[in-house]
Amino acid sequence: MTVGELVQHTAKRLAAPELLSEDPQQEARELVAYALGVLPAELPDRAHGPVDSVHHGEFMRLLSRRLNAEPTGYIVGAVELLGLRFKVDRRGFIPRLDLPVLINAALERAATEVSGFALDLACGIGAAGICVARARPGLRVDLADVSSEAIELARENADRLIPGRALCFGGALFEPLPRGRRYSIVTANPPWVPDGTELPEEVINHEPAVSFFGGPDGLDVVRRLIHELPQWLAPGAVYAQECDPSQVERVIGLLTAAGLRDPRAHCDKDEVRRVVSAQNHG
Repeated sequence: MTVGELVQHTAKRLAAPELLSEDPQQEARELVAYALGVLPAELPDRAHGPVDSVHHGEFMRLLSRRLNAEPTGYIVGAVELLGLRFKVDRRGFIPRLDLPVLINAALERAATEVSGFALDLACGIGAAGICVARARPGLRVDLADVSSEAIELARENADRLIPGRALCFGGALFEPLPRGRRYSIVTANPPWVPDGTELPEEVINHEPAVSFFGGPDGLDVVRRLIHELPQWLAPGAVYAQECDPSQVERVIGLLTAAGLRDPRAHCDKDEVRRVVSAQNHG
């Protein structure tokens, strides 16, 4: 079997509904590349080459883990978003493929030459804030998360991808941040899953629960965040956050009540509303 054939065969297996793969083709490339000891970007040059027995055996061990509901990101230790490769492990939540909706929602409302500070709240591995900083060279970024382990991971990613441009803070929401700081862009992925919601096995068994559950209706953390948000925003600043599609109108209402202007919902590739953004006055 060639490398290319193995990728295609694996993608078909990962498309099984019970595996909940967002992109079976990408997951297949990740697993095959990891087994071969290369990056996914190197696979096209190897597509017609054979997979020897040693590498095939390693691949089958990896595939078995994935078929047992272990996330591919944790298996290979990385996830790729918007052309950047982030380190991931069990210290932090694995970003989903709709995270670019959040990032782009913030960037499309912010000037190209924006300067000052950006903030990524509930940052996990730091992906949103780091992508924003890469796209807007005039910004430095603060990464904040309640999980000290996630912040360690975010710091490792920032040191590699945007060296010298990020500070990391462990604590709840705005509590650990420097007093008086005002942000030009704020992105957030706070926990928004209602308590008691049944989640997929690969999430419950492998990813940190603090990343998901947000109170009886899922909005406890969101309410606190939006209530405190205005005092941290620079004039004209942009705010964007993820939420469940069923929560979009309530989040828009919270942003309006907090005094932010022009709240908007943003859709993923399936035209499902998953992100809400707004701007500060000024």
